[in-house]
Amino acid sequence: METELYKLRIEFITPVLGTQPQRDVATEYLAGKSENTTAGLPDDEMETLPELLERGTTAFHKLDGRPILYDYMPKAFLKETGRIFNGLRGVINLRSRVENYVFVKPRRIPLIMPDGAVIEYLERPLRAETAQGPRTSLARSEMLPEGTYFECQLEVFESQITKELLADLLSYGKYRGLLQWRSGGYGRFTFTIE
Repeated sequence: METELYKLRIEFITPVLGTQPQRDVATEYLAGKSENTTAGLPDDEMETLPELLERGTTAFHKLDGRPILYDYMPKAFLKETGRIFNGLRGVINLRSRVENYVFVKPRRIPLIMPDGAVIEYLERPLRAETAQGPRTSLARSEMLPEGTYFECQLEVFESQITKELLADLLSYGKYRGLLQWRSGGYGRFTFTIE
């Protein structure tokens, strides 16, 4: 089967929030799940988890002190959008087709902030209805400003997913973004694909 390689650039039009716990929290959680403290999390991801943040803060993976995404994050957006718009352009099982025929490269994708920008923090209340009644807690996340962007490649089995279909899926990013608190309008983006 023939594949097509596309260059994708995503630029955030709203701030974007980090999703990862700091290293000691992730290690503690995973240790409770398995005797192997890194079970379920590849070594390359463990080494890019942040350290020494205020407890309860979610952050970005970092490589040499700079924020990065992993390849599965943009792909997760495409899969979710494929599920929402199943049947778009007459393609059924769209989520499954994205999962099986779209591949994001490279594995580690640098996030490029605008000149002079720094990582800030967003604190917000989280409300949940639990069996014991309503609960409120605080969440704190690293935040990159609007104008942050990344570039990656999409290798696609074009007989299954066309460039036009990819563009339709990516267009949903201006309404519902990437990463954390998407329902609050964070992580929304524009894109170019060529």
